Amino acid sequence: MREMDHRLDDYFVQHKDIVIRNICLYVDYHTAEDLCQETFIRLQKYLDRVKPAKIVSWLIVVSEHLAMDHLKKGGQYTTVPGLNMADAELLEFCSDPAEIVLEREDSRKRLRVLERLRRERWDWYDVLMLYYVGRMTDGEISREKGIRRSLAAQWRKRAQDWLREMYKEEETEGEQYQ
Repeated sequence: MREMDHRLDDYFVQHKDIVIRNICLYVDYHTAEDLCQETFIRLQKYLDRVKPAKIVSWLIVVSEHLAMDHLKKGGQYTTVPGLNMADAELLEFCSDPAEIVLEREDSRKRLRVLERLRRERWDWYDVLMLYYVGRMTDGEISREKGIRRSLAAQWRKRAQDWLREMYKEEETEGEQYQ
């Protein structure tokens, strides 16, 4: 049991920032910290079943699902206990309700487009998440996924282009309804 606890501590120290950044794509920072803890609690249960080489991918997928579950269950609120000025700047917190509403709508739009990419082109999505959220290089991604480095870079580029097009479509559709 001590060995498992030691491994979990090591994984937490190594990967907590990646998990929090991933969850912050969906929710506010303080909620992300809570969901990060839940992600590592779940990792403890599956620690013997997850291969060490797949830990980062597992953490990203589970943390993303936890964040999406949180939003689905009505967790669309912001918790800001004891927010200091450094945190406020970090979170780009604003007090104007109109700006908050616009930011939430933009966030929902980004989530819809990312979810569509995830459904339609899982490999591209996975490479993009490993690159931006996991801060992995194309070489590290290629080793993680068992593909050529050039293919990882190509998928990332295609995902970026695809996202750009989908965001333009979302903007165009939004303008039609106004």
